Amino acid sequence: MTNTLTQPSPQDGHLDPAAALDPAATLDPASALDPVASALDTAPASALDALSSETGGVMESITELSEYLDRVVHAVRRFVDGCDEVGVTILSNDRPHTAAYSTVHTLEIDAVQYALDEGPCLDAARTREEQRVDDLCSDDGRWPTFARATRQDGMRSLFAVPLVSGGQCVGALNLYAWEPHAFDGFDAALVRLAARRCADAVVAVTQLDGMRRLAGQLEQAMASRAAIEQAKGIVMALRGIPEHEAFEVLRKTSQDRNIKVRVVAEQVIADVVRGHDGLGASG
Repeated sequence: MTNTLTQPSPQDGHLDPAAALDPAATLDPASALDPVASALDTAPASALDALSSETGGVMESITELSEYLDRVVHAVRRFVDGCDEVGVTILSNDRPHTAAYSTVHTLEIDAVQYALDEGPCLDAARTREEQRVDDLCSDDGRWPTFARATRQDGMRSLFAVPLVSGGQCVGALNLYAWEPHAFDGFDAALVRLAARRCADAVVAVTQLDGMRRLAGQLEQAMASRAAIEQAKGIVMALRGIPEHEAFEVLRKTSQDRNIKVRVVAEQVIADVVRGHDGLGASG
């Protein structure tokens, strides 16, 4: 069965990005009270269009959902100024799972929250309320143990948005930054748009298999990311670039060749053995 993610519209309780950019468009009166709608009215069309494109799509399997969530986290990092790390937390029977992440550092931050059972992504998912801290050095009262551990690692700002679709909350979209006061109002509007799309995608798939089954299958899909992580390491070593840029190399190659990022990663690994970097350059 194919699940199609369509552009959100006022009729289904979501914002139509095209309408938000059209001053002559007629919106549902309720949207005037929507922080996403009001903020996106002044958002640059290029950023909104690009993020809308990255967070739309058609999925036919759990694997494709995993790849979709992976695409979303990297898109959010690219389009939200000041954002350094992004992750998606899915809750199943109140048990958190990281379904997508920008770098391994995101996994480490999530692991601290899960172990302590406290932190912004857990509160966002459980309370359905956004959690934002502009500076962990001055605001750590909500999660003192998590804040102390994260501060020691250099993280200063965070923003977690619940994944809500059709009255159902399935997790949270989590952003982290090394600098204080990293997320402004426009950033928040973009993140809310991405969170709504993620929530719609997850709910669409859970209608088929259920939340518990989805969590298990996403964990299996995460395990298959080993090839991508290995390929990123190879590209980082060969080209002397950081992890985020290494993933962008794989992503662009995937788009240029019209194949999945995982397939590109497997080619990189295989080609290194043959003396090439897997991206067209000789070793």
